[in-house]
This record gives sequence, structure tokens and C-alpha cells, in this order.
Amino acid sequence: MTRFVGHGRSEVTVADELVSIEDHLDAILDSLPTPEPIELRLVDALGMVLSDDVHSDAEMPAFANSAMDGYAVVAADLSEAQTDAPVRLPVVGEVAAGTAELPVVSSGRVVRIMTGAPLPPGADAVVPVETTSGGSSQVSFHRPTEPGSNVRLPGEDVRPGQRLAVGGRRLTPAVIALLASAGVIRVRCLPPPRVVILSSGDELVRPDDTPGPGQIRDSNGAMLSALVRAAGGVPFSTGIIKDDRKALSHAFDTNSGHADLFVCTGGASAGTRDLLPDVIASLGTSVSQKVAMKPGMPQIRGRIGGVPVIGLPGNPVSAFVSFEVFVRPAIRRLQGRKDVARPNVTAIAGEPLTAPPHKRGFTRVRLSRRGADWVATPTGEQGSHLLTSIAFADGLAVVPESVTEIPTGGEVLVHILVD
Repeated sequence: MTRFVGHGRSEVTVADELVSIEDHLDAILDSLPTPEPIELRLVDALGMVLSDDVHSDAEMPAFANSAMDGYAVVAADLSEAQTDAPVRLPVVGEVAAGTAELPVVSSGRVVRIMTGAPLPPGADAVVPVETTSGGSSQVSFHRPTEPGSNVRLPGEDVRPGQRLAVGGRRLTPAVIALLASAGVIRVRCLPPPRVVILSSGDELVRPDDTPGPGQIRDSNGAMLSALVRAAGGVPFSTGIIKDDRKALSHAFDTNSGHADLFVCTGGASAGTRDLLPDVIASLGTSVSQKVAMKPGMPQIRGRIGGVPVIGLPGNPVSAFVSFEVFVRPAIRRLQGRKDVARPNVTAIAGEPLTAPPHKRGFTRVRLSRRGADWVATPTGEQGSHLLTSIAFADGLAVVPESVTEIPTGGEVLVHILVD
């Protein structure tokens, strides 16, 4: 017997027609071009993704130096030091950070030393000033010390040839500091992908316009631009494109020169004004698929002049969820990143979470703590047109295709949306 899935319009969809999320995502990722690296100054590369591993040519520290403000000593001289019988030694010099000419520390003499200053010849330990009498010409020591105490050894942090940064990872301020300390001044990075966003629909007006009868403000354009930027891409907007073949073709033609990826919203379904699949096919290749997910079943993938195209549903929640599932991994892959997926947590369902048969459901949820557990509670009504359901969401709770409900108290995987 033929199996039908979903409710309303989706009741006409036969289960065998559905394509898995994994198959559709893999096809998108396989269609992406290999990004070409660029070379940047290290100070300009924050947030960029390294194309290659970076290794050190030097050791760090390059010389033994003091970890404390105190006195450089010969440790054996303090072996008899006690609180009530201190060892008193003369101070024969001072070494500050950056000092090139160093005094020699011989047995029975000490040198005042500052944090980061080179350890003078003859000294094998540093005693913190706060554990001494703090004298400038003579100092009393009240306890023994061990060779190597409070001394940073050469190569203790980094050895020559050691990997400092991993290709496919973003450059953070901490990594930039590490590379700078090793003398790296230029790095090969993958530029952020340029993503052209195309919002189509006769019913759309700009957010600063007053909608007329039957019109709505275009929220998808602003949302997708923000999502692209948050994912590490550079968004370009075509503005609102009417449901017209020539207008859609012109939008693709005039933006293909600065696009690494087209992301379209609207016109992806089966209505008489859903022209996007035919327009994409006339300019390149296009595949329309019914993906086993809710929201976001109608999806398009294609290619125009070497530029991949991802077409999303027009309903804002469907577009948002589809972006998270398909577009965000594509943008991160175009950056050369290895971590294309969102982090997940396992939570307890605060209410029943449902999905149609044979489809993976993505319920917008808030996360809260209950003892050691995360609790996932729906943000409210879950219609694909309800922007409030995503505006207040911390994550997307996943109801697998194999079940239609996760009961209250059941375990659920949640894709984290918040940073």
C-alpha cells in the first residue's frame, strides 16, 4: 500500500519520494568548489580559517628566564636556610627583562632579577622576592630552594617543528599571539565565501515599506544576511526579486561574478509562481527534492556557471531551519573548516515533541537546567510562518524519522543555536 506522509499539502507526498537529509547535504557539499587560499598579514587574519598547518621554526622560550620577580641564586647556597636561621647573601647586580649583558652569579652571591629577564650565568634557581627580606645590597633567605625553581627553560613552550596551528581552524586572538611569538608574520588563509542572497516573491516589500493588501515585509533577506555573516560568510543581497523569469535570470547573471554561493528563498515549492527551479535549470543545472524534514521539505540545489545554488523554502522558519541544516555547513566547508556541524547536547523533553511519519522534525526549543540535565521546552506554536518560534529559541530539538513523538521526559538531541 502506498504510504503518504505529513498533513495538509504534504499529504500528497509519498514516503518513497522523500530524500534523506544526509543525501541532500552530501550532494550540496560535493558540489562545492575547492577554495583558493590567500596570504594575509597575521594581524589582519583574525577570524579567518587557516588553509594549512603552521609549524614553528624556533623554540620558545628562546632562553632560560625568570618566572618571578626575585633573586637569581645558586640553589646549593640556601640548603641550610631556616626561618629562625636565615642565609644572608650579598646582591651583586640586577637583571631586568631585555637585558643583554648579564652578571655572573657565583656561589655566595645573588642577583636581583625581574620576571622574564634572562637567567644569569651560574644561577640555577630564582627565589621570589616576597619570601625574602627584599634587600637591595644584602638579602636574607628563610627557606631552601631547588635547582630549576621559578625558571622557564628554553623550548618549554614550543619546540622547533612543533605544530602551532591547525589548518581548517579559525584564527583566534590566542592563536595569533602564539604565532606572533614564534615570528610568524604572514599566514595562508581561506577567504570568507561571498554569498549572494536572492529573496523572491510578488508579495514581498522592503522592511521599511508599509505592506499593501496581500503583501508582507521581506524578513528572509535580513535573516539570511545575518545568518551568512554569523556563519563566517560575506553576504550580498540582490534585493527583492519578483516572480518573473527575466527578473530572476537577470539577478543571477548580474551577481555571478562576485558569488561563491547563491542562496535563494521562495519559489522552491510546487506553486504556479514557483519559477526558481526552471530558471536555475535554464542557466545551469537544477535538482528539486522533497527532503524528509519538517519544516523545510521542498529544497533546490543546482549550479550556475560554476557557482553552487541552494534554494530554500519561502516560509521564514523553514528557511531558517534549512539554512542551519544545509547552508551553514556549506559556508563553513567553503571556508575550509572541518567543524561544519553545530554542537549538540542531549536534553530531556519538557513537553511532548512531535514530527510527521518518515520525516525528521526540528522543534524550536528553549534550554534550561534541571539539576545536571538540560531541559528542552518548545518556544510555543511551531508553525513554519511563526518567527517568534525561532527568535526565542536556544536550539533545534531533533525528532528522528523513526518516531513520531518524543514523550515528556524522553531524551532528545538538540542542535545548539546560541554562541
